[in-house]
Amino acid sequence: MLVLGPLGFLTPWLLAALAALPVIWLILRVMPPSPKVLRFPGTRLLIGLKDPQPVARHTPWWLLLLRVLAIAALILGFAGPIWKPAPEQGGQGPLLIVMDAGWAAAPDWPQRQARALRALDRTSASGQPAALLLADGHSEGALPFAPATELAAQLRAFQPAAWETRYPEDLDRLFGQTPQSGLQVLWLSDGLDHPGRTALLTNLRGRGTVTVVPPEGPRQSLQLVAGDQPSLRLRSTASGAAPDVLAIGTDPQGAARELARLTAEDAQIENGISTRAVAIDLPSELRNRITRFQLDGQDSAGAVVLADDSVRRRKVALVGDDRASEGQSLLSPLHYLRRALAPRTDLIEGGLSDVLQAAPDVIVLADLVGLPESDALTEWVDQGGLLIRFAGPRMAASEFLTEEPLLPVRLRSGGRDIGGALSWGDPRTIAPFPVDGPFGGLAIPADAMIRAQLLAEPSPELAQRTLAQLSDGTPLVTREDLGEGQVVLFHSSANAEWSNLAISGLFVQMLDRLVQTARASAAPPETEAEGDIFWTPVEVLDGFGRLSTSQDPVPVPAAEFAKGPAPGAPAGLYRSGERAIALNAGGPMREATWPGVTVEAARRAPGIDLRGWLIGLAALLFALDALGSAWLAGGPIRRGKVAA
Repeated sequence: MLVLGPLGFLTPWLLAALAALPVIWLILRVMPPSPKVLRFPGTRLLIGLKDPQPVARHTPWWLLLLRVLAIAALILGFAGPIWKPAPEQGGQGPLLIVMDAGWAAAPDWPQRQARALRALDRTSASGQPAALLLADGHSEGALPFAPATELAAQLRAFQPAAWETRYPEDLDRLFGQTPQSGLQVLWLSDGLDHPGRTALLTNLRGRGTVTVVPPEGPRQSLQLVAGDQPSLRLRSTASGAAPDVLAIGTDPQGAARELARLTAEDAQIENGISTRAVAIDLPSELRNRITRFQLDGQDSAGAVVLADDSVRRRKVALVGDDRASEGQSLLSPLHYLRRALAPRTDLIEGGLSDVLQAAPDVIVLADLVGLPESDALTEWVDQGGLLIRFAGPRMAASEFLTEEPLLPVRLRSGGRDIGGALSWGDPRTIAPFPVDGPFGGLAIPADAMIRAQLLAEPSPELAQRTLAQLSDGTPLVTREDLGEGQVVLFHSSANAEWSNLAISGLFVQMLDRLVQTARASAAPPETEAEGDIFWTPVEVLDGFGRLSTSQDPVPVPAAEFAKGPAPGAPAGLYRSGERAIALNAGGPMREATWPGVTVEAARRAPGIDLRGWLIGLAALLFALDALGSAWLAGGPIRRGKVAA
């Protein structure tokens, strides 16, 4: 690069064309050869007449100046002028551009591309080769060095990934064709520390000079904190005011729009990272319509949290006989149901006719039969409700059990005692759950025993409707679809009278899985690392946080899925059987440090490219030249007319 004061030129050899401007001036002034003079007597009649539009003997000086200035502007534009260019990297060796390409690089990605392209232009002008390392986890082979002009198209087409920046692990293989010394490294950092960064930096420092370009603004991420009361966690590399969190969902007409704005709490700063809690304090009706949370003004996958059913709170109605005294609460089925459902749902209780008017998502019936509101309950299920029923002594003693509506299977009267004092058998354990069912992946306690159950009548549909079964193959949980809704039956009781399932953690997990299938389905991510489960992407995010349908979905094993977003498993919505879950990119952050390298000043303008301005000026001057030529020729402009 040639630097003349505050002005630099990427291809200074083109400036030699300016020496031709005087020659061009003379050429433009040259007139055609003088005509041969022949005397004709009749021309005496024209003596005294004047041409109202005489032809100029010479091109006017101002028109010549327009043309010369236009040509000069073109020459200067093609020479690649930059106003106040960034300082040149020391040395004239090959160039290696390292670009952090995770979600944290997305907010200022166009500026990163422009900075890298300028570096490629300089390297191309000096005739040195260049290589491009895009740290998105896909670079595994040796870095190929090529002419800098060949890398520009690849750089323009590349976009950041929907996971964190990932550096190659095998550095010996990566640098197999890289010079051992004299290398010029330009590292466009996203400002965060990532695994493998220190080892890569140490290797590059031993091969030449390293210049690091920091990000232009703070990096910010949003993370979902699961629990009984889910919330959000906002992290930032800046300690200033935090942006609002937009809760985006569907309005009553089905259009996506901003439903609410959430405000972050006071920050806690540790190691340069400020962390703020963001409470999701919204009514259930509004919260259940949210599809994503996003930081206002941040376009990156790390600033987006896709909402699955772990964020939503279902309205669950409990209906049953709760006449047990305070000292006998452990005998009541509703006691166990309250303890299991209260942390994650909004509970309502009352008679069936009363709870139906509250429009719940789920209704739980504990050992009830012969309900007079069966028709209204059937209509509610048909419209999309989830009905969960539990067996018990009252249901087992019913004479009309075979005629009871809203059961997924036909039941035998009387029940089955398999662990009582008068029975010949031992209590049964629970068989492993199918991996593609709603309980897939749940660990079954070894001491979970079923002592009594209601048996189902054999039928061709029984196996298809069974969600869980005992070790002897008899159903424990069955389900049938009814219209848009579902009817689920636990063939054992909701208290500890028929089994010890109700006093185990498995009972809570099973109910939570079922409740989440009401008009949607989800599962806590921390429970999915075991078993032969595969997650298939349905919708995925790009690095800028834009959601789109997965074009070539490839199932991801549960063990890999539990590690978070990665190449082959971008952030997005995934499904496994009946369950769906959101995989989000935001998480903990740590600022990067750069010992022993040159760091460009933050927010320092690396130079203003004047090529477009000069070429545009040349076009304007040529347009003025055309207008001036038309005026001299007596065209429509001079005559005051508009050309058709």
